[in-house]
Amino acid sequence: MIAKAKAGNVKLRPNVKTHKTMEIAKLQVDGDLSNGIVCSTLAEVSFFASNGFSDITYGIPVFCMPISQSTGCKISLIVDSEVQVDELKNFIEDQENAHFGCFLKIDTGYHRAGVDIRLNRATGLLAQKISGEKNITFRGIYSHSGHGYQAQDTAEAQNICLEECKMARSFADFLIEKGLDCQIVSIGSTPSCGSSNQFPGVTEIHPGNYVFFDRQQVQAGACKEADVAVRVLTRVIGHYESSGHMLCDAGSLAMSKDLAPQDDHFGFVEGCDLVLQSLSQECGKVMTKKTSTGKRAPYNMDDYPRGSLLKIVPNHSCLTAACHPLYYIVENDMVIDIYKPCRGW
Repeated sequence: MIAKAKAGNVKLRPNVKTHKTMEIAKLQVDGDLSNGIVCSTLAEVSFFASNGFSDITYGIPVFCMPISQSTGCKISLIVDSEVQVDELKNFIEDQENAHFGCFLKIDTGYHRAGVDIRLNRATGLLAQKISGEKNITFRGIYSHSGHGYQAQDTAEAQNICLEECKMARSFADFLIEKGLDCQIVSIGSTPSCGSSNQFPGVTEIHPGNYVFFDRQQVQAGACKEADVAVRVLTRVIGHYESSGHMLCDAGSLAMSKDLAPQDDHFGFVEGCDLVLQSLSQECGKVMTKKTSTGKRAPYNMDDYPRGSLLKIVPNHSCLTAACHPLYYIVENDMVIDIYKPCRGW
């Protein structure tokens, strides 16, 4: 992704929420801790600031609560309403020498958060309000194309990226025409950025899932099957011949319940034609894949005795990784390191 950003003439401000570790974050910024990153929890902000990162954006529309600046880290926040700006202003007034950067969150199609940029006048006034506040620096606009995760193929993901670039650039130009200093136009998600090589009109991208990838990214065309770096190791705990399934000890608390756009299961077992078909909290049902006729072939129970291990490739690695307290780093089937992610909100 570093090479892709350089080739596309944009800055990479990686999101670290997928892994939440210093080891992987350093890889994302090529060892440069002054490179900006995006966090999704206050626990992440505190963790990465205390470990030397000096430019952190909290990527959730802010609800004012204590955010320490004692580390000297430059912290930027995201807002998408006037009330948030007022709350931030009041919060800053209660702090000594507090100063925050601020991005205006815009909606470019995901419809989860962000201002409706079709309402140019009202949205422009909000940007002006941010710029006019003391101890707040308006840094630019920020968009997240989360709807890219539902892209069915590379072409759809690329179209989402290009449309996001177009909408963000158009709105940035509108703000500049109104006299605002909109230096940063930040867009992206892994499926949209991973499937695209050009980012016309924007200044930076902020994907995060690409450090692991997953089944969703494969289907969106952001990566190949061989690029997916994460597996969940689970144990076979029972066979049920009459219903044609085995039980494993990886349930929704180990996998999450996200689906991939083209699948009706929760992950596939590496090296065979088995899938994790359904989940309860602590265990999952493993079955063979459906054939083109919708039927399933039986599997040989002797190939998977009780206690044997299965490697499951998840649909959505961000949520799957968040289920686990440690990551075992494996090379040539040997554990060579263990990473401990930060936890909490």
